[in-house]
Amino acid sequence: MSNPVETRPKPAPIVFVGGTGRSGTHIIAQLLCRNVDMALIPVETRFHSDPGGFPDLLTGKVTKAQFVKRLRGFWWKGFQTNRFRGLHRLMDQSRFDAAVAAFESGYDADREAACRQLFYDLLWWRTERKEAVGIVEQSCDTIAAGGTLATLFPEARFVHVVRDGRDASASRVAQTRRLVHPRTRLEGMRWWENRIRRIAAGSDQIPPDRLLEVSIDELVAARDSQVLHPLCRFAGVGTGHRVRRFYRLRMSAERANQGRWQVGISPRRAAAIEREYEAVLQRLEAANVSFAPLLRRSFERSRSVAADDLAPLPYVDVPIQGRAV
Repeated sequence: MSNPVETRPKPAPIVFVGGTGRSGTHIIAQLLCRNVDMALIPVETRFHSDPGGFPDLLTGKVTKAQFVKRLRGFWWKGFQTNRFRGLHRLMDQSRFDAAVAAFESGYDADREAACRQLFYDLLWWRTERKEAVGIVEQSCDTIAAGGTLATLFPEARFVHVVRDGRDASASRVAQTRRLVHPRTRLEGMRWWENRIRRIAAGSDQIPPDRLLEVSIDELVAARDSQVLHPLCRFAGVGTGHRVRRFYRLRMSAERANQGRWQVGISPRRAAAIEREYEAVLQRLEAANVSFAPLLRRSFERSRSVAADDLAPLPYVDVPIQGRAV
């Protein structure tokens, strides 16, 4: 008798990839979209997850008029850090205007249906260009907004990407060029903890079978494409040649800038940041944050002389090749 062929779920119509800024969300989204079934939304669209977006709109914190003003303003074309961002980089004005007009006319009759339709009107056309069956959307706050989005989009799955908080916060400080908060690496640590706690609260509102938590640090530490199977199986895509090649060529400790937080600072300052980060980890563990073990493993690996002796922990309680990790 032949061995049964392992089947994977059908591709998810929507995969939300989120995390703190500078955590690896974009690289995970690009990895999944190397599969032909998924179309990448190449910009952070934000209107569904940012403060002032769908969660605040549906709870009455902002009005329809306020939401539309921001949609036509910053979320369409807004200057942030050092360049213009927004939906204008993704689509033409006529498609955008038609979607917003349909939203405005239908919102008062059925608020949730209008929000769903706006999302699909603005983004689903990307699948037609690629002849795909699903989209991967990579706005950072999608996990923090998980309660609202999980209700609005029962067909969606959520991937939360975590990265060593020291590296993520240092990258954020470098990104802002010290022009806005956070301006220092210790400020960056506090920024990161605040963001990660919001994400933890949001992830608790996502049904467990629709949420996958993955460590970018541990994923690249594995150095084996077999480690991609749980992630791809969750999204409903295969680990074909293009996916494996992307992992092999584009995902490494060097490309992930692991340890960048230590660059350009004194040993004394590095020790202070490490103490602060360990205190943050202890607070997350005391709060039973689900993804704390992923962060702890990366932290211990960074301090280990024989780091290779620590088996990678890319996921929490997800089997890889028949073993639990």
